Amino acid sequence: MELLCVFASMAALFLFCAFLTLRCGLHSALAPLTALSAAVLWLTLWGMAGPLLAGAWILFAAFAVLGIWALWPRKGAKPDYKKLASPGAVLFWGMTVAFAVYFFVRQPMATGFDELNLWATAVKVTKVDNSLYSNAVLGTPWAVTQNPGLPLLSYFFCFFGSYADWKIYLAYNALAFAVFAAVLGGMGFSRWRLAVPTAAVLWCVPYFFTTYNHTIYLNTVYMTSYGDIPAGLVMGGAVALWLALRKTGGPKWAVLPVLALAANTKANTFVLALVAAGIVAVDGWLWPEQRPFRKGLLRRTGFAAASFAAPLAVYYLWNVRYVGMLVSKNAETGGVGETSAALSDVVVNGIKILLGQPVEGFFAERQPQFLQAIADMGTQFWTSDGKLSMIGQGRNVVALILLVFALAVFAAPGLLLRLRVVCAAVCSTLCFLGYNLMLALSYGFIFKPFQAESLTDYNRYIYSYYIGWFLIALACLAVVLQGRTVPAAAENARPASPWERRRALAGQGGVLLLACGMLFRLNQMVLPQLSVLGFSDSEFADRKAERAEAQLVCSYLEPEDRVFYVSQGDNGEGWFSAVFDFYPVLVDYSGVVSTMEGGGGTFGLPELEPEEEGTKKYYYHPYTTQRLDETIRENGCTVIYLQTIDDIFVESYASLFTDGLAAAQNGETLLYRVTDAGYAPVEMEVTAP
Repeated sequence: MELLCVFASMAALFLFCAFLTLRCGLHSALAPLTALSAAVLWLTLWGMAGPLLAGAWILFAAFAVLGIWALWPRKGAKPDYKKLASPGAVLFWGMTVAFAVYFFVRQPMATGFDELNLWATAVKVTKVDNSLYSNAVLGTPWAVTQNPGLPLLSYFFCFFGSYADWKIYLAYNALAFAVFAAVLGGMGFSRWRLAVPTAAVLWCVPYFFTTYNHTIYLNTVYMTSYGDIPAGLVMGGAVALWLALRKTGGPKWAVLPVLALAANTKANTFVLALVAAGIVAVDGWLWPEQRPFRKGLLRRTGFAAASFAAPLAVYYLWNVRYVGMLVSKNAETGGVGETSAALSDVVVNGIKILLGQPVEGFFAERQPQFLQAIADMGTQFWTSDGKLSMIGQGRNVVALILLVFALAVFAAPGLLLRLRVVCAAVCSTLCFLGYNLMLALSYGFIFKPFQAESLTDYNRYIYSYYIGWFLIALACLAVVLQGRTVPAAAENARPASPWERRRALAGQGGVLLLACGMLFRLNQMVLPQLSVLGFSDSEFADRKAERAEAQLVCSYLEPEDRVFYVSQGDNGEGWFSAVFDFYPVLVDYSGVVSTMEGGGGTFGLPELEPEEEGTKKYYYHPYTTQRLDETIRENGCTVIYLQTIDDIFVESYASLFTDGLAAAQNGETLLYRVTDAGYAPVEMEVTAP
């Protein structure tokens, strides 16, 4: 039944894609990316306004009506259904349907820390509440400011039926396949010799720039809800779609929702949206399809402005207006409000440091951290310390990308197309330097010192750009190998010369060689049984057990209950999984919110704190008996969930429980009800471990 519900969402998407192709003139390979981006933009606006559920119903109704209208035969004007089929469209729909069936059968589950901390939990909250997760009231310092683009993309595929983890992965993969289709662009079936190796290269891309060690554990590249890979994919997909639009003569506005999605993917990758917008704007403004240059200048200028306006509008509406409202409300209710320096101040003072100008206060204090971060990032880029891809450090990745650009320049038919590729290569390279500056500023002035010291998550942040940059280069190569641009410039009116045909053949050989090399390296680095296509059922055994226990516990709870979570020795991961699995039943933040003491951990009397270093000591809550009782009651908790207890907990707090924790120690219960007389055991059937 859940598979049919997903197919209902996909059917609505297909109908809207048919409308875009048959009535708007958008190539069938480009329609999925535009359609998904438009859906996310619509849901974002309705979610910010409040009535997300109503907006979703309107969206699906509109998709269905427009699609049926486009497909309905008319007297003397039968739709050209052949337009719906192309290599890119076949790749998107074939892969999306295949992954829907595969994920439905295999049922992968959310396991990563950040998945349970934010990405997957946000989708579940949005689906259960039919409201943006930023509006949810959870017993946790909730990351309400993260952009909603990807959670709402998943909401689109989760809309019919119940929430399921695998639907998130399907949504992310559908986005990836839509980007792949855009890179294939206007290729027809006659170009299969080019389309097939290009598709093989595209399949390898997410693995190739993210798997940097020989994999001995399941690699979840195609089964993750993190935003880093999609951020890079959408950046490259936006430029690829634009290049294909110029190639096929489609409506130029189709790229605008994609640029908006690029700005709505992840808070710290907004700069990637500006990179894509800049390349699109420069290509459209500087290299007109018709001569002289001044012809259509005003129209081109307007479109260039619109290319920047799309991501900037999303950034302003969400990150400035909406998040500003959330931060203000948080401060009014006793929260911490804004917790980092203003972005404008960070940029200005960071540049002053680079120029040797003096800075004061916080920025003078952080100056050594900023300069050290720059040095460490350089080490990661140039030396063997920075193996973050299947071909090693950053310098190797950049060399590969520039080589693809060079191949595109070599194979390009005509001076105009060659200059456009050179321009894209130069712009994206300069933007790469700017992106590295943004990362250095983040490590210097936004992240905590220990994060800067170890360049925490540097690989995740930098491979977003590498993925997008490579896709831009590959899209340029794909466009030049498809022949001359239409509408044609004067130089393109003549047939291709033998030399040009030989260069095009060499370019196609380069794509084939690239595909073989990437597939070979992927086979070396990722064992088939440890990839998305071959993981074992035992891979999610722990999560299945955790979820089964959560479902058992929830069966003894009321919807209005608030749960205090106890799992001695937890480092926060178990607590986040409980928050995720229990929802809509609320799991309280197990500690003092203002000092960030909580999210799992070990509770005990101050005198019982472990002396040896380790998880228990690091996450130890030195609560007296009175303080623990006050915390539980003042937080409004009605039930205590004893997921794991130890001798420290029993010795510290047995007096608070009416049975002295006898039922819990005997394995007879996991729950205690908070009463005036103390914490009373709840009779329940506990499944044997």
